[in-house]
Amino acid sequence: MLKRASLYSLLLAGSIFAQPSDELKQLREEVEVLKEELRKLRLEISIPQITTYQSYSGLGPAASKALINPKGVSVGGYGEVHFYKSNKDIRGGTKSYTDLTRLILYIGYAFTEKLKFTSELELEHASTNSGHGTGGGYFKAELAILDYNFKPQFGVRGGLLLIPVGIINEVHEPPTFYTVDRPYLERNIIPTTWEEIGVGAYGTIGMVDYRVYVTNALMLKGGGGYSPSAPLKTARQRGARAVSERFGLTGRVDLNLPYNLKLGGSFWTGDVQSKGGSDSNLGLRRGEKVGSVTLFSPHLWWQWAGFDVRVVGAYVKVNDADKIGNDLGVTNYPSKMQGFYTQVAYNVLRLTDIEQELYIFGMYENYDTHASVPSGYSKPAGHKVQIFNVGLSYKPHPLVALKADYVKEDYSDGNDDRNLYRAAISWMF
Repeated sequence: MLKRASLYSLLLAGSIFAQPSDELKQLREEVEVLKEELRKLRLEISIPQITTYQSYSGLGPAASKALINPKGVSVGGYGEVHFYKSNKDIRGGTKSYTDLTRLILYIGYAFTEKLKFTSELELEHASTNSGHGTGGGYFKAELAILDYNFKPQFGVRGGLLLIPVGIINEVHEPPTFYTVDRPYLERNIIPTTWEEIGVGAYGTIGMVDYRVYVTNALMLKGGGGYSPSAPLKTARQRGARAVSERFGLTGRVDLNLPYNLKLGGSFWTGDVQSKGGSDSNLGLRRGEKVGSVTLFSPHLWWQWAGFDVRVVGAYVKVNDADKIGNDLGVTNYPSKMQGFYTQVAYNVLRLTDIEQELYIFGMYENYDTHASVPSGYSKPAGHKVQIFNVGLSYKPHPLVALKADYVKEDYSDGNDDRNLYRAAISWMF
């Protein structure tokens, strides 16, 4: 009887302890779930996620994340992989090559809802090692600004700024445009991407967006770095110990009209400094003024009902172009550059039930890198250029674009005419 009672007691005790054991297991699982939710909450507080990508004060959608998020760290980026095939040599004697053209990381932080920082770090051509492939690229900062927004009508910013000219220089994430590569005009007349150290103001007043910055001036590279196919490109200082004895002024105005039509204009005007020393054929001191440049660019941008229409013009006047050429030791520096491009793109899937996008587009460019030259100077071969470009841009997701296009390059002397077949994989986030 005693043994039976003892056995019964043991069984009863086991059942009592078994019940809490199951509950404890469930409790532990619930604690783990709560811990995971807490981890996600902490991450959301420190790195908030945005679901709607939009441009803020001229920057591209991905670059704007840090200036839109109300708090914490913002991380974004973009990239593009290109394939090129030509009927003529295009890279080190080859007629075809592939390239991780750009891999970009955006990092920003909101100190308060008004005071924010954002930056863009860029790796071009996959490597900084010149021994890789047909030559590596470089790693650099392309944007680094501290921004304080007093109110929608007025904010101030300073740091390494994107010059607000044209369209692509500020909004250059690859899924935001349709051609495989950036427009020729916005590479060879407007030297995209163009960034300089500066300070300035921005805002929106009614239907008008504006930006105005004071920046360091341009500086001649010297040492054989001048390229007549893109005369201003090597004069950018890009925030690298920029000589700042002279200054520039840049600005932009956009009028936002109904049906998402944007009309505006932008400019940069300022001095050109000599590099001095052995790079100055005139024996000038570094930072000494050798000339000045004024660039003006009107634009139209209309995005409505599946259409994306862009028209961009550019006019550049160079004062003392002969002195600039003499300082560089060249006889083909232009006193005037000009050109334009127009693009029409349409989403052919817009009227279907498919939520993805497929744009067909056509673009025509016409520009002259040496519309005028000083007396006694010569115009280089191929200075007048026409570009014919047609293609497709497929967007399985709004932040991803797969592109293919055909380009015909038509130069004034005819010797360098080229047919290009290009493709790209691109993304932003």
